[in-house]
Amino acid sequence: MESDSLSQRKAQLDKEEREHLEGIVTEMRERVEDNVEFQLTQKGLEDKPEDVDALDEDIQQLVEAIELEAPDDESWSEAFEQYVTGVGYTIVNRLAALGCMEVRDFIGEEVTVFKENGLTPAAETLVHEEFLLEDEAILEAYHNACDDLAEEIEILFDRSSVYSLIDPDDDTFEELCGMLDSVEDEVWRGDDVLGWVYEYYNRPVVEALDAKNTLEPEDVGPANQFYTPHWVVRMLADNSLGKLYLEATDQAEAIPDPEALSPEERKGR
Repeated sequence: MESDSLSQRKAQLDKEEREHLEGIVTEMRERVEDNVEFQLTQKGLEDKPEDVDALDEDIQQLVEAIELEAPDDESWSEAFEQYVTGVGYTIVNRLAALGCMEVRDFIGEEVTVFKENGLTPAAETLVHEEFLLEDEAILEAYHNACDDLAEEIEILFDRSSVYSLIDPDDDTFEELCGMLDSVEDEVWRGDDVLGWVYEYYNRPVVEALDAKNTLEPEDVGPANQFYTPHWVVRMLADNSLGKLYLEATDQAEAIPDPEALSPEERKGR
């Protein structure tokens, strides 16, 4: 990914960019959730353990995390599936956010872009300065970046959350980063790109709920998880609170005539 400047930023993605991004996010979801499910199965958690107290502490933590997904007497398999989705969602959104920061030079050394030597720039520094093994350095650099950012963006980068108990394995991490890097830097500079990542990751859930004849009360929230584009937010604000505020403060003349702005100017407001 190349560095960013304010002049390179774009307000929103066009249709072609969104369609490509949707395909990449779909691939990332499938790859990461397959890997998370595989790791959980390898730990013997495909079915609910009978004697939790006899398990290692890290496995007990995973059991507790999965059980948190079943507050209303849902089955273990349903809770297991929801936990897999939660872990995958967290990983993909973290990587996407890191990618956005990298093209804007918000992060000193990239943690999602692999060089020809098979290392990310941040991992390469750990190998040379802290003498970590190459495989260890890649995820350690990722963890370090998350920990640094958690101070300001805790909800996404907090590694003490239950969805951080499992990392993608080395191969999966590199594949996910490769998928991110196949998206043009210009797209990662888009102001609304993370909103579309959010919507595209959740789309299978929404489509499954849409296929149901009737929605249960608990389905209403997930069925209405959509990203609201910038121009929709602006239209709602301009025609409600924004308009009332300008009128109340004798600034009504500041409201531009719709015909005075071109479609592109309206998009960028």
